[in-house]
Amino acid sequence: MSKSTNNLSPASLGEIKMTQAERDKRKALARAVRPRIASTIVLIHGPKENPKILMGQRSSRHDFMPSVYVFPGGRVDRADSYADYAGDLSPRSARILEAAFTPRKARAVALASVRETYEETSLFLGQKAETNRNINNPSWDAFRKAGLKADLTGIEVFGRAITPPHRHKRFDAWFFVKHLGMPGLPKIKDSTELLNVGWFTFAQIKELELQRATQMMLRVLEQYLSTDKPPADIFFSHATRGKFNTDRFPRA
Repeated sequence: MSKSTNNLSPASLGEIKMTQAERDKRKALARAVRPRIASTIVLIHGPKENPKILMGQRSSRHDFMPSVYVFPGGRVDRADSYADYAGDLSPRSARILEAAFTPRKARAVALASVRETYEETSLFLGQKAETNRNINNPSWDAFRKAGLKADLTGIEVFGRAITPPHRHKRFDAWFFVKHLGMPGLPKIKDSTELLNVGWFTFAQIKELELQRATQMMLRVLEQYLSTDKPPADIFFSHATRGKFNTDRFPRA
């Protein structure tokens, strides 16, 4: 990955956008909260040079980053470790994730992005396969009833970002990308989590309301898509002693 992407920092993307309610919630905390593991996926369709990307707008009622456009994603749930699946992570993605997690948890982090995509856009990322595994989770139960297993094929990790300590909610978010090879765009719809769900080009996304972290990861994605072969490590944004740092993970 290019040196310019290595040096990319949220601090280079302008002013932090926080509502007064968010500032008040953080001010009420005695110390920074511990980040929770989260998973986000960028679904692309069409040519890598100018793909369409699935995004939606967070509700204005959210107490964390309201009204901005984001990729499908959310916290990793316990149920994700038990979900039935088809395909598997690539050796590259498995190696990178397993530098931070056990193999089972690494797979769960990727599966969480599949589940969140269904919950937020009604899009199943699955393969037709019978399964009797019922783990008492509404979303994974929907896969089972549809005769699907979550499909990990083609899902690659390309970035990681830990929410800085000035936020009242923090996530250790892992960013995945998957190219959808079907002829037409799959059907999607809004949810209580994401509104105005749609497929956008990079040019169109620049006109949307975004948080700095999303802007940063879009630049990382453009660099990732411009390479012929995925790099052996991933972009990693985190804060240390109040300063933003961009790094590579895992370190050599």
